[in-house]
Amino acid sequence: MYRLYYLDVAAIFVLTALLASLIFRRMYRGKENRAFVHYVMILLVLTVTDIFRAAPLSLMKPISGTVAFREFWCSIYNILNVLNYAAYIYMVGRMTGTFRLIMKKPLLRFAFITPVIAEIAIVISNIFTHSIFYYTQIGELDTEYHRGPLIWVVVCVGYYFVIFSFIHILYSFKKGQLDKVKFAVLIVVFPLNIISFEVQYMYPNILAQMFGFAISALILSFFVISPEEYLDMETGAKSYTAYRRSIRNVYASGDDAFVMFGKLRNVASIRTALGAEMYTTLLHDIADSFYSMFKMSFKEDMNLYYLKNGLFAFVIRGDYNVSVIESTAQTMIPKLRDLFVVDGIRLKLDFAICGVIVPNEIGNERALIKLSETYHNAVPLNKYVRYSEMAPEKDFIVKNNIDRIISDAIKNDRFEMYYQPIYSTREGKFVSAEALIRLKDDQLGFISPGLFIPAAEKSGSILQIGEFVINDVCRFMADMEEENTGIRFVEVNLSVVQCMQSNMADKIKEVLEQYSIAPDRINFEITETASDYVAEAVLRTMNDISGNGNGFSLDDYGSGYSNLGRMMSFPYRIIKLDKSLVDSLTDQRSYEIMRQTISLLKSLGAEIVVEGVEDKEKADWFSEMGCEYIQGFYFAKPMPEREFKEFCRKAMMAS
Repeated sequence: MYRLYYLDVAAIFVLTALLASLIFRRMYRGKENRAFVHYVMILLVLTVTDIFRAAPLSLMKPISGTVAFREFWCSIYNILNVLNYAAYIYMVGRMTGTFRLIMKKPLLRFAFITPVIAEIAIVISNIFTHSIFYYTQIGELDTEYHRGPLIWVVVCVGYYFVIFSFIHILYSFKKGQLDKVKFAVLIVVFPLNIISFEVQYMYPNILAQMFGFAISALILSFFVISPEEYLDMETGAKSYTAYRRSIRNVYASGDDAFVMFGKLRNVASIRTALGAEMYTTLLHDIADSFYSMFKMSFKEDMNLYYLKNGLFAFVIRGDYNVSVIESTAQTMIPKLRDLFVVDGIRLKLDFAICGVIVPNEIGNERALIKLSETYHNAVPLNKYVRYSEMAPEKDFIVKNNIDRIISDAIKNDRFEMYYQPIYSTREGKFVSAEALIRLKDDQLGFISPGLFIPAAEKSGSILQIGEFVINDVCRFMADMEEENTGIRFVEVNLSVVQCMQSNMADKIKEVLEQYSIAPDRINFEITETASDYVAEAVLRTMNDISGNGNGFSLDDYGSGYSNLGRMMSFPYRIIKLDKSLVDSLTDQRSYEIMRQTISLLKSLGAEIVVEGVEDKEKADWFSEMGCEYIQGFYFAKPMPEREFKEFCRKAMMAS
């Protein structure tokens, strides 16, 4: 009895097209992708054997009409069928990172392997027993298929693996190793496969099973493998989304992995020099080189990801050898440096490479993501460094955990205000101070504002910090009696994020009224780069605050490019000369340039504060130049409240 094989032919077309698409899109790198490719290949061969065992084969007569021919291909079909179920479980296990868990646990390993071996053994024994299936000869060129008494064993093994897969997928979803969409798709293919199997089992003349499997594979390729989501088209490597999923699976599975980051340090200059098209070509070549170098010496479960902005990541799992990985990393840097040639000119590429074992060296996904963003600041140029070797460096630990440190400081009130006195050259006494925020972590000690302020601006927590500063300074000023200390006003820094708040002036006014502070006792500082960020919005906020009676200072003047026209359009009362200008005074020419700068600023009606003065010679010189205020270690360092009050009282008595 020959069967209707048209659905099998359709399945071959679907699977061939899918396989070609996977190869064309380079979806064969890494064991996870290869698991799906192998699954599709098994389905394709299985479909061919389904035709050979059942369909009329005119071109192969009279061989195809013999019992031996049909029984041979039917045996192969049954063996591949059970391997197909196993391949599906393997594919899901690779995708979720749970397959090693199955193989590590003796009971799970037994539950996975034993049915496969048992069915293969039964199929082989069927050659002699005909207990599962057999064929009979009808005429010279025809055969008829019959089911044996143990056919139910094959059916039970199939349903056993369906249940095994279902539980496996539920477990992975519960552990967070599958998102909702992929979980739903993996569940949906079960009824499709079961229906196609039942149709073929109940109506043996209709070969429907493989068509159902082929459609299931096609659905999986669209919604689970998803090249558009998990493949970075710019480099051919896997995407940032795929990287986050892979790392999440590593931590969720309790498995370990070696993660290596490779950062192209001079990415901005190279992108500018090459242009968009050639820069993309360069990234593609780097990805190919990374992959090829590791593939030559390392054949474990290895995936390459591109995390954008010149940052690549390798995630290597399995029984890897750390020394082999690290020696490969050491040798590949000089090869990568001379990788790209443009118009006969060889570009020099600068890399920073770091390796880390997770979760042993970094215990959670968030910390690992932070490491990938900051590690290159602590790694020497064109060097490979192991994370464990640089972890003792305080600055690196702080940078890698700064968001947690800031959040903890806000929650537990670990911020403290320090004050640095400012000396009036006209009056010969201290009349002002700059309020400076400090953060002290229980484990890491004092954290530099140069580290936590930019991070707070990036995360948005600068708003909470800014509110603390204004409230605490006003509270402090309410207790500071001018007649006893001589301090008339305090300089308080405003960040660009605060300046972007349309109601900032109202908030400041409320705090001043709460502590009964006169507005002219608080003078706000804004850096020139902050005023340049969104000039119109910042100017509007400054005018509103000035309307309340507060003054403004331009901080860090001279630390970068200065636009006098834009600068004087803002309501600045004071301009603070940056410490870098003071430090640059080394010869007659530099003193003459500074003299002209001071003259220009004073002609614009601004008062001048000189920051960073550390010796008497420069203090006297700036005083002679008519600078109204001097601030620096020559007079006093920043100090906490109590110490500052005592300093001011002693200075008041001395004057």
